[in-house]
Amino acid sequence: LNRLLAELGVETRATEMSMSITCEGCGLSYAGGRGIRGILAQPWRVADPRFLRMLAEVPRFHRRARALLDGPGPDDAGAEGGAADPTWGEFLDAGGFSPYFVRHFAVPLVSCVWSSGDDDARDYPARHLFAFLDHHGMLTVTGSPVWRTVVGGSATYVERIAERLTDVRRGMPVESVLRHDDGVEVRTADGTVQTFDGVVLAVHADQALAVLADATAEEKQDLAAIAYSANPTWLHRDASVLPDRTGARASWNYRMRSCDEPSPAVLVSYWMNRLQGLDPGEDYLVTLNPGGRVDRGSVVAEMTYAHPVFTREAVAAAGRLRTAGGERLAFAGAHLGWGFHEDGCRSGVEAAQRFGVTW
Repeated sequence: LNRLLAELGVETRATEMSMSITCEGCGLSYAGGRGIRGILAQPWRVADPRFLRMLAEVPRFHRRARALLDGPGPDDAGAEGGAADPTWGEFLDAGGFSPYFVRHFAVPLVSCVWSSGDDDARDYPARHLFAFLDHHGMLTVTGSPVWRTVVGGSATYVERIAERLTDVRRGMPVESVLRHDDGVEVRTADGTVQTFDGVVLAVHADQALAVLADATAEEKQDLAAIAYSANPTWLHRDASVLPDRTGARASWNYRMRSCDEPSPAVLVSYWMNRLQGLDPGEDYLVTLNPGGRVDRGSVVAEMTYAHPVFTREAVAAAGRLRTAGGERLAFAGAHLGWGFHEDGCRSGVEAAQRFGVTW
């Protein structure tokens, strides 16, 4: 991705990868990635035994996560099935982690990063999760790498790529894709039918399934295995969604309504001023599933985003889809990795290589 951005002349800037967790049930509010000031945003927590135990469990979690990564995988000889490939919830249960740690650290970590409800977070494959955390320096208390953000957002590199293409058709839905021995037929909503040497379906798995007219039984099964969660999203100026204590305010701000009741949908607010270095004079936030939490008068834009739901079945299906499609069709998308910019770029390069194009 760095190479692509450099070739396109797209700037990036360092950003703070911090996350706060606020529980309206017990009143806990703290932030990771902001040093001791964020961890002890509520100074009285130094005398809270549950909070102190939670902090002590973090390095133990890191050690157990690394041990799982270093151990045999589910496909290795001698591996013990589910023990080698547990879900996040199964890993936490087997490790004997406290309910307080699970509720106020472990589940929010996955819910916040992958925009998922609590149950979906617990179903996340632990090995896939830990590989991501390890790759991003998040299986250590200190020494995490500096994250970067694209100046102007992802629309910047999309526009730069489009400028280099000779024939870009915006707003033209594809109705069907059909493979033949001598090409791939693409039918668009205006009734146009064209045949191409090869096609890359760089769309969500459910969208690919909807347009692929001749999907094999295996392709149908694998595309259907990757589900999505729909998250209503608002860009707004209502800073009340941030933690009350300024020390706990982070780039990503997760809020739970209760210690006991699982959240069916994530409630997280991205503080764009901190993430993208915006003018501090006025707050801009992006909140997923805002419900009645955000002042309607502060809303700038409303969207609905679809985020992939990672399960063991979805991760296995994604691995197969990376080489599926036959000689004339390839699948691509961030859902074939961990769902990030880098994963989308990598899968696009791999799809091009399937057709003999190297970069």
